[in-house]
Amino acid sequence: MLGRILVVDDDPDMRLVLREHLEPEGFEVIDAANGAEMRAVIGRQEVDLVILDLQLPDEDGLNLAKLLREKTDAGIVMLTGKGTTVDMVVGLEVGADDYVAKPFKWRELLARIRSVLRRTKQAREVKPGAGGGVVRFQGWRFESAFMRLTDPDGEDTVLTAGESRLLQTLIDNVGETVGRDILHREALGYDMQNSSRNIDVLVGRLRRKLDGNGGKANLIKSIRGIGYEFTGTIEYE
Repeated sequence: MLGRILVVDDDPDMRLVLREHLEPEGFEVIDAANGAEMRAVIGRQEVDLVILDLQLPDEDGLNLAKLLREKTDAGIVMLTGKGTTVDMVVGLEVGADDYVAKPFKWRELLARIRSVLRRTKQAREVKPGAGGGVVRFQGWRFESAFMRLTDPDGEDTVLTAGESRLLQTLIDNVGETVGRDILHREALGYDMQNSSRNIDVLVGRLRRKLDGNGGKANLIKSIRGIGYEFTGTIEYE
């Protein structure tokens, strides 16, 4: 089994289509028609990835994405039918890993699913030393293997796979400017498309977590027109 996927969509035809496509690829598929069923599933078993329709009739999909991020480290791929970037950006801000707009091409969705699963797995399997392990900077402690960030007061924050890979890439290139396209590919697992804001949203989300203890860490510097630079002083455990 390549992974256990939870499909959350109120449309039974969509759930069936996703099951019929995913199971032959080697995935175990569980489905839920609403937020209540989703909660029941994640309460009784672990899942590797959630495909979440944002347009559920009983509950705001964005709130469910936020709940998932608080309750599980599973990857989250959102499905949206609005055709605008608003829900996509907000969804990424609350913790989703990626999105696909309806109507979507099956091969594109499968590629996004595999990319998120790969990033999540790699973040959990990172080895100690440069490129992974436990890193300290300005009172912070980053454990990439567990996607965990601990602030100077000892409070833990669980990162998404994308946030963890983004922070690791910036740390690996400390003091150097890393281009947005490189960060996008490393953190999200696929090449950046024109006018994409995904990596900027991800950087903003990570910055808010680094500033979560009430201060302004200013550890990620924007380099206008190029990318971002990590400015902390790091040491490896």
